[in-house]
Amino acid sequence: MFKALDPQDINITPFKVYKQFTVTNTDSGSGVYGFKAVSASAHGWTESTGVKTTFDSASFYQMPSWLMINHMYYRDTINPYNNFGQNDNRQYRELHSSASIVAVSKDLYGERIKPRSIELTDDSTSTTLTIVDDGHGNLYDNSSAAYSASFASFSTSSFSNSETGSFVGNAFYEHGLLVFTNTGSRYNGIGTGTGTDGYSLKYKAQVTINEYEYVCIVGEREFNATMNITMTHGRSGSLNISGSDTWRSLPPGDALYKSGSYSTKYEPATEFTNHYTHSKWSPYVTQVGLYNDFNELLAVGQLSSPMKNDPEISLGIVVRFDG
Repeated sequence: MFKALDPQDINITPFKVYKQFTVTNTDSGSGVYGFKAVSASAHGWTESTGVKTTFDSASFYQMPSWLMINHMYYRDTINPYNNFGQNDNRQYRELHSSASIVAVSKDLYGERIKPRSIELTDDSTSTTLTIVDDGHGNLYDNSSAAYSASFASFSTSSFSNSETGSFVGNAFYEHGLLVFTNTGSRYNGIGTGTGTDGYSLKYKAQVTINEYEYVCIVGEREFNATMNITMTHGRSGSLNISGSDTWRSLPPGDALYKSGSYSTKYEPATEFTNHYTHSKWSPYVTQVGLYNDFNELLAVGQLSSPMKNDPEISLGIVVRFDG
């Protein structure tokens, strides 16, 4: 028994979900890499002589990495057509001759890193640094109230002050990249240390999930019949088997008597049992199946308890799931 759904009874609602990750410099094999990017001439550069940082699963060359971030994010900051990342005056960008990069694998951040969720703790210097993002793609030193206030002063001036304060770089959320551009001695090695001089990065990955809602309407006197064979007469049968291999054909316990309850043929019933034809009889709904146009079962909604399908009342059953 099938019924087509009214398009107005179908509702798809997207919503964003987040999962927090905490990774360290020892997780490079899982897709988190910290390395240097240095400007240099490309003339005569070769892969064999290029300076690189090597991990178990990848290698990153300093000069090509610098050219990449310069081309994608910094060279054309005033020309949004040729620029990646956000293009508004809430993000400050300035790239010097060297930078540090922490790259997070796409598998570990989904659609993007959630803004205002980044916290990187770095031990590459004698002082432990705490770097956070402001939600607009700016990374700043939040190790103390003084450093935080310094960045606040810089950002409220629309980044027009000559002193950049505790600004340390940029977060490009959609690409899973943290670029540390401040070349001061306090920030020069962020994200590139190892062992006790390493770092810990905490952030939230963002993914969009759809909630599917189907309102299945059972009108009055709809689906009040049954196809359950247990409601019919004449379903008995017998089977006699001779020989020594009866156990292959009979249920456990019946092989000794060489007879069982299996029927050798199906005889369609001609009438229902008496209680089914009673005027007060109604079937109960326990499950709702959703099918596509090719009659393929896609989803099954299980009711918490059987629901009587009263012929005098319309039912509305909501099937809801995430996908």
